[in-house]
Amino acid sequence: MSKQQILRTHKNYQMWLDSLKELTPEQAMSPYMPGKWSPNEIIMHLAEWDRFTTEERLPEMKEGGKLESFPAFEEFNAKAAARAAEQTFEETIAYAKSERQRITQKLQEVDESEWDKEFQIGHHTLSITSYFTDFWEHDEHHKRQIERVRSR
Repeated sequence: MSKQQILRTHKNYQMWLDSLKELTPEQAMSPYMPGKWSPNEIIMHLAEWDRFTTEERLPEMKEGGKLESFPAFEEFNAKAAARAAEQTFEETIAYAKSERQRITQKLQEVDESEWDKEFQIGHHTLSITSYFTDFWEHDEHHKRQIERVRSR
């Protein structure tokens, strides 16, 4: 994906977040499958990864950069789910939109010549382009889960 395509996916994600306001409170808090996350928890999960990426990853995504491995996923995700339980779905959507806007703004500031330069995260070699292509795929995975709730 190019820089412009990735930025477009972020804009589309924010528009999709707006569309979630049509979910009922029951839908927003209902797991997409028994024992799984609710849309509220999923959106907070995505927002917290946005925050982490903006604060901890983007500043270090430079040629030859050596970034720490990803945090312990289960603990990170459990904290996000707990935070979602403390607020309304509307608050979660607003937070998610602000975090995605923050990451989008930072990405707009990165010169296009930097997008394919390689850095390390743990033992993985990535670029801004590959990182955010994976990021988009992660978004799409979770969007499909929420759409299952919407279609009920």
